[in-house]
Amino acid sequence: MKILKFTPIAILSVAAAFALSSCSKETHLEGQWMGNPERIAHLSGASDATATMTLSFDQPDKKGGTVMLSAVIEVEQGIASFSTDTPDDPYETSVTATANATGKYVFTDDDYEDIAITLDPGSFSLSVDPSGVTFAQNIIDGQQQPVLDSLAAATAAQWKTILTPAARELFNRYTTIDDIKIHHDDIMSCEIDDRDYTLRRVGVPD
Repeated sequence: MKILKFTPIAILSVAAAFALSSCSKETHLEGQWMGNPERIAHLSGASDATATMTLSFDQPDKKGGTVMLSAVIEVEQGIASFSTDTPDDPYETSVTATANATGKYVFTDDDYEDIAITLDPGSFSLSVDPSGVTFAQNIIDGQQQPVLDSLAAATAAQWKTILTPAARELFNRYTTIDDIKIHHDDIMSCEIDDRDYTLRRVGVPD
């Protein structure tokens, strides 16, 4: 039987390869990952609503690291006209909100494929910029700018109240992420809230 002999250099090379492999497993989450738009069902007052999630992971150690969750929420609302001349003429408004929260994540298995996330409740924020509120062109025609500005501010405040609990509920789904697989084309497949998700890497930390 032929006995294989390893030189010290070969042994060091093998050890380095294992070290790199282990390191890559520990740092494979590093960066920003964006999901596909997902519909928000049963949102009061909305004819349609979607949320696009982005998860930002810092460079972890063996236990875990810091994560930030961001959501861009887009809402379409069809409501009756505010014009007294045509009270039954409906119009549509579009609203965009941004929600953020930060927290910690830890690996829950030896293969670095499952994580648990704990968000800091005090870090949650949601904003609706009145300048981003848009109305259907037919209702803008003939309206004075102060009227539109006032309506936009009122609409933004209303939707901030409506979307805050909806965004918190959305973020609460991200307590665990399981079966994480990072593919060669910067695509992450995983399971969140018992559903299969696909995210793509859109950035890396500075």
